[in-house]
Amino acid sequence: MENTVTESRYLFVYGTLRSAAGSEWSRFLASASRFAGPGRTRGALFQLDGHPGMIVHAHHDGWVIGEVRLLNEPSSTLAALDTYEGCGPGDCPPHKFERQVVDILMDDGQTIRAWVYVYCLDTAGKARILSGDYLQPNMA
Repeated sequence: MENTVTESRYLFVYGTLRSAAGSEWSRFLASASRFAGPGRTRGALFQLDGHPGMIVHAHHDGWVIGEVRLLNEPSSTLAALDTYEGCGPGDCPPHKFERQVVDILMDDGQTIRAWVYVYCLDTAGKARILSGDYLQPNMA
């Protein structure tokens, strides 16, 4: 996991961690953070087994839609989420996800840097969510 970038207090979530997902982990994140606003980042979103995975491409023509959370205690919250996402220190590689810092275009027009969990494995055979929005999918 790359931690050379100055740690961000922001986390961009696009799937089961979004507030509207209503999962145990979205409730955990809601209690450990504050909603900073809706946003999007360049990339593509794929349907995996019961959850989405995004790949990042700075020059990709697609967008991944989500929300930004301002973390109360970034270190402990991200450590718990790393374990949930299978990329914690106790998880054996290859990891399905990796936490990276990317540029997020907020709906208000500002750009911020935020952590995001990026899918690391092959997307061959995975349905792409064309809308870029896991909560309002349009599959291909």
